[in-house]
Amino acid sequence: MTINDYLAIYVNDKSDQYHHLPAPSVAQQITSILSGRFTPKTFDQNRKEMLADKFEVTDAGLEKLLEVITIDDKSFEKIK
Repeated sequence: MTINDYLAIYVNDKSDQYHHLPAPSVAQQITSILSGRFTPKTFDQNRKEMLADKFEVTDAGLEKLLEVITIDDKSFEKIK
């Protein structure tokens, strides 16, 4: 996924501030960690909460990002 693809999704996200996708710069950092180390099956709730805290995003926003970057429930896509 390119940054422009993510920006299109981010701009059209009509969620409230607590459920909104993370900012593009933060999303890039998060996806660079996830794409190389985890799969959707190995990324548990504890890791989600720790990552959300580290990047200061809401759990709901991180969950929404995971939906956007998950490929066929097998891997996470990196935002380039």
